Amino acid sequence: MKPEKSVVVHDNIKYHEFAGHLTFRIKGQDQIHGYEQGQKQDGLPIVPDSPWFENAADGGKGNNLIMCMQAIGRFKREWSGEQVVLAVVFDKPFKLPTGTSLAIKFFKAISPGLQVDVQGTEPYFINPFLTAMDCLHVSKDTCESTTVTAATVPAWPSPRAENLPENTSLIILEEDPKKKAKIEMDTKARKHHFAKAKNLRNHWFVKDHVYGLELFNPFMDCARLAVKLPGLFSLELFKVLNEQPITYSIRTQDGSVSFFAVSFELVPVVEDLSNV
Repeated sequence: MKPEKSVVVHDNIKYHEFAGHLTFRIKGQDQIHGYEQGQKQDGLPIVPDSPWFENAADGGKGNNLIMCMQAIGRFKREWSGEQVVLAVVFDKPFKLPTGTSLAIKFFKAISPGLQVDVQGTEPYFINPFLTAMDCLHVSKDTCESTTVTAATVPAWPSPRAENLPENTSLIILEEDPKKKAKIEMDTKARKHHFAKAKNLRNHWFVKDHVYGLELFNPFMDCARLAVKLPGLFSLELFKVLNEQPITYSIRTQDGSVSFFAVSFELVPVVEDLSNV
């Protein structure tokens, strides 16, 4: 495979509490109205779909995936399993359409551990890190130093749009070898394992473990800022979210520490480039 050139180059994460690499892949963004004009206005190239999506289909992760957040890195200090979450939080209330309750039931069914409030003044979707990730690969850091610096950040694992394999053998504390073997290589089994409060409490994120992750699905259309639920509806989010951006944040449960975050929103395009 050739080096991946069809996505924005991954960024180094240099937060105070986490160090690593991150990229966010979006399928179909080059097909939406205004994309080409917007890229020209910003002096950016047209970005076709990443081969990651084709690789994911070939690897059995799904034929219709349309987004993927991929990251790898180390925590700079220890955290309990309960403390680290994936959070999508908003500052203003939503403008909820009919059918919202069905959508929430759907997402809760496929994501054990998900906490949701869409009717409050500050809506949120919060899920424990260990149950939220659609792929998790945990490895032992070969670096002898326990200090996380630029020199000790793990290498980017996907230079050619490779998919990460599921492997949590280092963190599954299961005495039954058959159960352990099942959980550590199976995403669904891992999610249900850590959906149990006892297992989540017993886990610790430690400095000498490298966490590789992928968050992907066929529902969140980041190119059009829409949610597509098969058999239910397709929902444009711009008005529902009250014109707020969407931010995927890996942070602590109480929000006091952010490990890393990705934010995106729809930006109006100036139709007449001659006036730019």
